[in-house]
Amino acid sequence: MKINHLLEKLCILTFIITGLTSIPLLFNYLKGVSPKLQLIVDLHVWFGIAFIIFVLIRIIKNRRFVKAMLKGGK
Repeated sequence: MKINHLLEKLCILTFIITGLTSIPLLFNYLKGVSPKLQLIVDLHVWFGIAFIIFVLIRIIKNRRFVKAMLKGGK
């Protein structure tokens, strides 16, 4: 049960960081300028990849539940 709790916290954390780093990137995009800090871009990409990996791990670990939900719940 601890690993599920840890994965849940990691998903939330990486999602929040990806979301927060997307704000300055969105403003730069709307202005039509390149981001001033490459670090923001790097953090956005790496935490986005980590989020995807953690979500996939959670889906694989809970595949029976996911299958049941896709079939209409059980």
